[in-house]
Amino acid sequence: MAGSYGAETTQGERYRLSFTVGGLLSPQGRALAEMYLNRMGGGSTERSSQTKVSEKVNEKSDKNADEEVGESIAAIRQQAIEENVLAIRTDSANRRVVAETTRRLSALTVGELAYLAGPDSSTSDREALMWIAMCRYYAIVGEFASEVLKKHHLTGNTHLDFEDYDRFIADKATWHPELETVSEGTAKKLRSNLFKAMREAHLFDKNSDTVLSFLPSPSLTDILRKRADSFGYLPMRESSL
Repeated sequence: MAGSYGAETTQGERYRLSFTVGGLLSPQGRALAEMYLNRMGGGSTERSSQTKVSEKVNEKSDKNADEEVGESIAAIRQQAIEENVLAIRTDSANRRVVAETTRRLSALTVGELAYLAGPDSSTSDREALMWIAMCRYYAIVGEFASEVLKKHHLTGNTHLDFEDYDRFIADKATWHPELETVSEGTAKKLRSNLFKAMREAHLFDKNSDTVLSFLPSPSLTDILRKRADSFGYLPMRESSL
């Protein structure tokens, strides 16, 4: 369904609350991004062919490279599962991780996917893109990133822990009663997986419960400027760009 892909808007709707597994899924995101670009563009993600890939995707789908991939990412799901592209041991886990990763990738643009899968992106930039994908796909994660994670960085209050998250959720429940109907077990999984993703994106240090500042490379900065709200998900000062 188209509604299950792309960035989430929550006007009058319930939050998506299915980020219970996988953490950041950065290596998985890169592998499936490359698979998607190859399938849609008929080429590799080598530097010389990245532009051709985007052009062919545009020809086939009439999408601009700056638009979200959306539900077209679903085209690779079955093949990724059958070929076990992510090398996951059990079929059920493979299906879950492929489904979760493709959903998050659906919130990125063709240009962002090309950079994610390409040879010029650093590990740090790829992790940041997968964090941004998670923030776009799950509005509640994006709101936590901008209203708590980034705010802590900007105010110099670098300590961040589960209590901060719990207060954030309690506040959001005023407008989103579905948060109060989540089971205790699921609520803990959501919280744990969000912190795991922040840790894997190197935006948070678990040992000291500390927010870590992030500075994107010039290449990633140029890509994100096309959707400048993305900087709001990262513990950084835009004035430093």
